[in-house]
Amino acid sequence: MSPVNTRARTPTENSEANNSTSLPKRGVVGVMRLGTVGEAVLKIVAANLQEILHLPVDILPARQTPEFAYSDRRKQYHAALILKKLAESRRPHPRILALVSVDLFIPVLTHVFGEAQLGGRAAVVSLHRLRQKEEGGGVSLDTFYERAAKVALHEVAHTFDLVHCKQPECIMRLSSGPNDLDELPLFFCEYCEAFLEEAYRRYGIQRLLD
Repeated sequence: MSPVNTRARTPTENSEANNSTSLPKRGVVGVMRLGTVGEAVLKIVAANLQEILHLPVDILPARQTPEFAYSDRRKQYHAALILKKLAESRRPHPRILALVSVDLFIPVLTHVFGEAQLGGRAAVVSLHRLRQKEEGGGVSLDTFYERAAKVALHEVAHTFDLVHCKQPECIMRLSSGPNDLDELPLFFCEYCEAFLEEAYRRYGIQRLLD
């Protein structure tokens, strides 16, 4: 498994109540938790996004569980409704990622680990199934954190127009289950890396210096 990064440059703790002029005005990606999500996984996801995408990341104030997206019939939360709400955020960040602990679905699938607007603004990651082994039982915290970082990176990359990749050693390869997810590396193949750099130029986004 790829080592998950817990020591990337510290993302900005961007709170509405914090007006310190020493903080950057904003990052390119804002990461928030909706409902009960641990602080450790939030910071690890943000750190990995910042380190691998080479973009400044802000940790945004937490919000409540998105009950407006709950489906009584499915007993799950509709990912597309959450994306719509995130995209309407008045936050200045070009990209918004939400972490949730609830189970997500889209109508054509039984569940999703995450969902994003292709070439859009919003992405969401569900931690609900990332704690479990495919054959049953729980996984270690290291595995859980790595899975969360992988899904987050994959979904945010979709907002920069990256589609699923057929290269075996690429984070953009489609995963059908936790075991597939564990086999993915925590980086892009050379082709997706080039597509990402082109997307930054197209969207006028300046990456962090190495």
